[in-house]
Amino acid sequence: MPPYLSIVVPLYNEEESVEKLLAGILEVAKQFDFAYEIIFVDDGSQDNTWAIIEKLKETTPQLKAIKFRRNYGQTSAMVAGFDHARGQIIATMDGDLQNDPSDIPLLLTKLEEGFDIVSGWRKDRQDHFSRVLPSKIANAIISWTTGVRLHDYGCSLKVYRSESVKSLKAYGEMHRFFPALASMTGARVTELPVNHHPRKYGVSKYGFDRVLKVFSDIFAMNLIIRFSSTPLKGFAFSSIPFFLMTSFFGILAVLSWNFHWTSGKTLFFFIAMALSGMAVVHLITLGVLGELVVGTSDLSHTKLPRYKKIIMEKGEEQDLKNNQIDALSQEHSSDLNILPNKAGSVHDDTNGYA
Repeated sequence: MPPYLSIVVPLYNEEESVEKLLAGILEVAKQFDFAYEIIFVDDGSQDNTWAIIEKLKETTPQLKAIKFRRNYGQTSAMVAGFDHARGQIIATMDGDLQNDPSDIPLLLTKLEEGFDIVSGWRKDRQDHFSRVLPSKIANAIISWTTGVRLHDYGCSLKVYRSESVKSLKAYGEMHRFFPALASMTGARVTELPVNHHPRKYGVSKYGFDRVLKVFSDIFAMNLIIRFSSTPLKGFAFSSIPFFLMTSFFGILAVLSWNFHWTSGKTLFFFIAMALSGMAVVHLITLGVLGELVVGTSDLSHTKLPRYKKIIMEKGEEQDLKNNQIDALSQEHSSDLNILPNKAGSVHDDTNGYA
């Protein structure tokens, strides 16, 4: 029977903290009255992180692990964990001990109020000011542009209903935007204050270049949220400035022609009008092509299952539940091949895991 909760933890050079992290999770899990699994994703660590994970696996049957061939980034690590998570609920957290596993039950309780995603809010954040200020600016921009208002998009401690996150298409540094991306599927999102501890081991894996990357991802994310299923609307919106320029230069060209302005101005205005008009035509053409692509593409990441709840007779409801469990088991039966079943036994595949 699949577990109810999957806890996904990306790790990169966390040899000093991984054992303490697992102990903390297992301590909190003692209060669970349901099955759970822990998925550690080693994002190409260059220290002894993987060796420690293999050793921990010997005494922790709930632990599963994925190892990347190289460092692909936190987003890829989380997506890999989602792909191999079997739980109805997925919790994520950082591996550097700054997130507190004891907050997971609180997030789960909040999720039961009818939400699809509960995001942690590091209200008393224990990081240097140089990291906190850019984060606050980014959070304000994301909240304003997407309409999903959260204080702390960057907090990795979150819980998701699996159907709200498994279908998301993410890349770059877009793991922090999962709540905003999920909003286009109709997911209900909220947040809850959580603990945040000072870093005890290692150093931050992010530098100043992360700021520029975050802002570029904000732009890309807004395009995805607003226009991924209606590209013609997006390209038409983008063509508005060029349409106004075409009209403006057209009016100037006519005035210049009629009132015999300085020699050469009429030709200049006509050329400017033509170039602006060509930009409008090109953008609309791209929009039409985008509509054709969308019409033949899989856009499952833009919607949740159509039915949220079904009320039926007791026997029929039980049959439906059993069928869903069977389907879920079949879907993930091949995925588990890459996870170590015992120390030193790891399947090597062609998808970037080892």
